[in-house]
Amino acid sequence: MAAEAFRMTDGETDRFRGNRIARLIGLLPYLAGCEDAERTSLAHLGTFILANRGAARRAFDHKPSDDSEVLGRLRTISDFKGGDSAILDRGMALLGLCMLSGYRRDADKDRLTEEYNPIVSGAWEPEETDRALRKMPGAKSADALDAILTPGEASVLYWQP
Repeated sequence: MAAEAFRMTDGETDRFRGNRIARLIGLLPYLAGCEDAERTSLAHLGTFILANRGAARRAFDHKPSDDSEVLGRLRTISDFKGGDSAILDRGMALLGLCMLSGYRRDADKDRLTEEYNPIVSGAWEPEETDRALRKMPGAKSADALDAILTPGEASVLYWQP
């Protein structure tokens, strides 16, 4: 539905379907048993797509105001109605690991281009941030989340639809 709503090409749709981060974003409300899971899933996937397209990307880029809370930048995809909080916390932490992975990957480029990056600015110490994100609450359906994305895998993936 999200691919259709954003009028993705066949190639974009195939890449989107294969994207494990998008899969986690879309399935998290269902796995946690949230009310209005379909609506939440589509809204969060729409934000994910929008945040990765054209000039709209700038609105979602990390800013110094996002530094104080590790998952602050993800607030637009962290609104859930009900659901198992341990599963939601674990899923968001996995997404945070993916985000941190992108900051690590882009650090040298961001230094050169002077794009804001919390690792380059010194606001975040990458190993400490990684450890904090890995201290995820346990969840009954950790196996379901791990089938989509494990913490180890999340640490090497990055945001890209």
